Amino acid sequence: MKRLIVVLLVAVWPLIELGCARSNTAPLPTESNLTAGMAKKTIVKGSTTQAEVMEIFGPPDLLTHKDDMQIWTYDKIRYDIESSGNYFNVLIYGRNSDRARSSSTSTMLIIYFDDNDIVQDYRMNVTRF
Repeated sequence: MKRLIVVLLVAVWPLIELGCARSNTAPLPTESNLTAGMAKKTIVKGSTTQAEVMEIFGPPDLLTHKDDMQIWTYDKIRYDIESSGNYFNVLIYGRNSDRARSSSTSTMLIIYFDDNDIVQDYRMNVTRF
């Protein structure tokens, strides 16, 4: 009888571990067009208009003026947090073994328009930490 219990416990143990495991990952954000590749692909100095930029990237996060230029700034920060742990470890080992990993990506696009609403220049900065 003891042998049957041990065999059943060994057979069921992986299922218990899987059932008690948890993984907390943030929901996937909607994809943004604010990437270095999209900026390089779509923005042409001296050609791209404000309307085209608005269609691709949406309204700017910040709008400023300097001399005869209008400056649009787009700023996006993305946080990725992933944690995992196992509730069953608390019962067996008396401690929790949660693990967490996080990273951030900051993307900033600054576009300079002339008085005819045409792109004169732009700058892109992507920082990962």
